[in-house]
Amino acid sequence: MQGNWLSDTSADALEVWVELYRNMTMGERVARVFELCELQQSLQEANVRALYPEADEREVFLRVAARRLGREWMIKAYGWDPDLHP
Repeated sequence: MQGNWLSDTSADALEVWVELYRNMTMGERVARVFELCELQQSLQEANVRALYPEADEREVFLRVAARRLGREWMIKAYGWDPDLHP
């Protein structure tokens, strides 16, 4: 059951983790997905703030969005070209 992405996790710990998820309701699983999405967003924002300490909130938003959308969609959606703001 243990894959490469869990190579630092013992088999016993992995079994406990899997059992916890098996016992969750669908609503709890969905809530966990949203929590993980929020965590990922926070980590991306923190990384952008560390790389661009002078960036205001709008720039942080745009730089994080550019990581997901890519240049073409950033220009279409926000009129912001990430290549012009290295």
